[in-house]
Amino acid sequence: MSTCLRLVLVVNETKPAAVQTGLEIAAWCRVRGIECVEAGPSTAVLPDDVVCALGGDGTVLRAAARAAEAGAPVLGVNVGSLGFLSPTSLDALLPTMESIAAGRYEVERRMRLAFQGGSLAGTALNDLVVAAAAARLVEMRLHWGAEPAVTLRGDGMIFSTPTGTTAYSLSLGGPIAVPTAEGIVVMAHAAHVLGMRPLLFSRDDEVRVTASASVRLIADGDEIGRVPAGTDVVVRRAATPTTLVRPVGAKGFFATLADKLNWPGAERRHDEANVGR
Repeated sequence: MSTCLRLVLVVNETKPAAVQTGLEIAAWCRVRGIECVEAGPSTAVLPDDVVCALGGDGTVLRAAARAAEAGAPVLGVNVGSLGFLSPTSLDALLPTMESIAAGRYEVERRMRLAFQGGSLAGTALNDLVVAAAAARLVEMRLHWGAEPAVTLRGDGMIFSTPTGTTAYSLSLGGPIAVPTAEGIVVMAHAAHVLGMRPLLFSRDDEVRVTASASVRLIADGDEIGRVPAGTDVVVRRAATPTTLVRPVGAKGFFATLADKLNWPGAERRHDEANVGR
């Protein structure tokens, strides 16, 4: 990879440790002659920037949204509790920064979703939730291209990327997809029907959902707005993916699952098998 010319910081201001780390990174950059700026409302992210997210997974999602259009890579630094999208801890931050400054890092390209419902449009790294605006069941009709796929009553639908299958979709019993997979996973939320299963669509498919009442659109945890009853919400793969920085020596996907989400990884099974021997 190319050397870092400018570092753009996206800081979770509610976490004192994240704010302090941001100050330390800025000082580190000054010593090395690297430009460092904190992302403000008017800060334009450039393709040669590295965007550094200091916080939890929500901060990484915000940073990814800022970087998506430019295609700039995002480094997640875990200053939260889970940090599934943050491969770098505070303890390993400075060695990681040295590697990035020298261009010694790998990247993973993660598919994003593009969505449009009426006048509302955007992209998401994890998921788009189409949720009932009122506290009652809403009928939803899902189409795969021109073909009707399913009609059901429930609380909503979740459209996930492979990255998002370890987020909201997972809590509803959805499948786990490896990050290099590309597709759209659709989960019904509290469907009032027996036999509904997760649906997996191709990366090149377009799916759309229409609801019988007003619904809220929630992208990566942020409410975007509401669309009226009968309005098509169209979901497809976004043209530009998110690029995540993978520092040298970072844990692999399944090791991270075992560490963060209690996945029964191979090493854990081996250790348990040897208990008492």
